[in-house]
Amino acid sequence: MPTQLRSLQQQVAIQKKILKDRLGTGIWGLDKKENFTHEEIVFLFARVFPVFGIDSIKLIRTPYPDCICFKDGKEVGIEFEPSLSSFKDHINKDDLSKCQYIICWDNDLPLHSDIQKEIDKNYIKVLQLKEFYEENIIKDRIKSAVWTRKAIMRLKTNQLKVLSAFIELDKEILTNEELRNHTKIEGKPLGPLLSSFIKNLDWLIRKHPSGGWQFNMTYKKEVIDTLKRFPV
Repeated sequence: MPTQLRSLQQQVAIQKKILKDRLGTGIWGLDKKENFTHEEIVFLFARVFPVFGIDSIKLIRTPYPDCICFKDGKEVGIEFEPSLSSFKDHINKDDLSKCQYIICWDNDLPLHSDIQKEIDKNYIKVLQLKEFYEENIIKDRIKSAVWTRKAIMRLKTNQLKVLSAFIELDKEILTNEELRNHTKIEGKPLGPLLSSFIKNLDWLIRKHPSGGWQFNMTYKKEVIDTLKRFPV
């Protein structure tokens, strides 16, 4: 077999392996719960940055702050820290006003710490990756199959009530209270109902870091068509 062809086949095999990788071992499955490196925090953030409302990443660099992104059309600075206490290295050394967000795995600062006071004084928001990863394990690196109109039409009445809340209130993100008020589904049944949208498909409704639930606007037309056919 020609060397060039063999090399191409090896590359294809490697790519297939990468595409089949699943979270479940090592950093992928987050068996590692602490002592992340700075580079690992950057990696974990890069996989899920749209969830935190970041539009795009402009650059990742060595100088402070580590990352320049666009959020709501504005340029913002982000500093990556394995733990929030690591931010102490920047206090009294860097211009904290250049940083609007700190991305860390967990907030390990004691209550009323001096570091936290400096963070608050400079209006820096802290986003913890732990909160997202422990509740929303990404199972595939391959994008899941999309929801079809046929699949949406097979949803149960209470599931359609949830979808109708997003459409009728014309919001992408709703709180539990807004969903309860609109669907009239009270108490514990609402939690399992919202979780029932999690299938081996692209997300239709998912938990949002803000504490509410987010509707995938990509499927707005299909949902509207379904609700016209099966009003709830």
